[in-house]
Amino acid sequence: MSIELIIFIIVGLLSIYGGIYIDFKKKIESEINAKNAQKSNFEKKILTLEKELNNLQNLINEKEVLFADINNVSDSSIKKITSLFSDYLLLQYDLSAKYLEVKQRPAYTEAQRIRELKAETKNYTQQYKLMLYKYEYLLNVFPELEEYVEDFASIKEIDNYANVGNISEEFDYARKYLTKEEYKSLSEIERNQLALNNYIKGKKSNWQIGRDFELFCGQHYEKNGWEVNYFGMEKKLNDLGRDLIAKKGSDIHVIQCKYWSQEKLIHEKHILQLFATTHILELGKTDLFNHFTPVFMTNIKLSETALDFAKKLNVKIINLQLTEFPRIKCNVNGTNKIYHLPFDQKYDQTQIKNRNEFYALTVEDAVSKGFRRALRYYG
Repeated sequence: MSIELIIFIIVGLLSIYGGIYIDFKKKIESEINAKNAQKSNFEKKILTLEKELNNLQNLINEKEVLFADINNVSDSSIKKITSLFSDYLLLQYDLSAKYLEVKQRPAYTEAQRIRELKAETKNYTQQYKLMLYKYEYLLNVFPELEEYVEDFASIKEIDNYANVGNISEEFDYARKYLTKEEYKSLSEIERNQLALNNYIKGKKSNWQIGRDFELFCGQHYEKNGWEVNYFGMEKKLNDLGRDLIAKKGSDIHVIQCKYWSQEKLIHEKHILQLFATTHILELGKTDLFNHFTPVFMTNIKLSETALDFAKKLNVKIINLQLTEFPRIKCNVNGTNKIYHLPFDQKYDQTQIKNRNEFYALTVEDAVSKGFRRALRYYG
């Protein structure tokens, strides 16, 4: 084989492999470029997502600050809230001004006039909302003022008091259950009775309903010769599930009262709570001969599991439907004979235990036996 042929073959082979190498190199470079472009796109998306995340975090921080401002009532916080609220109400002003600036034939002067009008309107709106917030806050702190803000004649009555504290002390909560005309025109006995009637017939809070049922259950026991301590009324949320503690001889009943809507059920957790709180009380007893019994009084049914628990744990169940009963507490304090209505200041703390004390069904019953209404009404 001649040298020329060998050289020709070598050159041919180099051309072939060189072409393959170049094609492969181009393919690799193309893939690298595609990967770099993809990487660049991912980096852009990551930056966009990080920016959105930062924006969301800033919004969350603004929300937290706003919530803190709402809870921390101050001039600055209220002004901030009223400003945000005003901006929300006046959003259409901004939209209109923006449209006038970007439309095909912009109207910059009119857009500026609308922005100035928005600023003026916002100022009036903020002042109104600020005044409204202050007004509502005052009524929340001093609910008695509600009776003096209906008209200017009523507002002028405030001049008769030295300070707001006097209004609270001297305010008669019977007013809440009467019209102004009824309060002014009726005799003391008539208006107090009508206020009590309206309280009984009117809508009550869950706490008031529960308190009435506790008193009803307590009187059920007292009629049967038990001495009853209205523990729940006195301790309220700190009663540990012991609404009433009734004693007769060496028997002590620890009673929980539940007055709920008929579609509900008493579940086993309520039985377990009563059982536990009764035996915790029993562990601290000083008289070894006292016998403690947990009693659950309610107007509704118990679940099958709750009934099973009550049977096994010896929890007594009493079902009572709330009917009319005497609510007026006639209390003897030294030489003073005072009756308390359910909305009076000392009603919950007053317990009827001593001789000549009783529950009256009507105001006239209490007055006829020499009792007068408590002088301080606030409750």
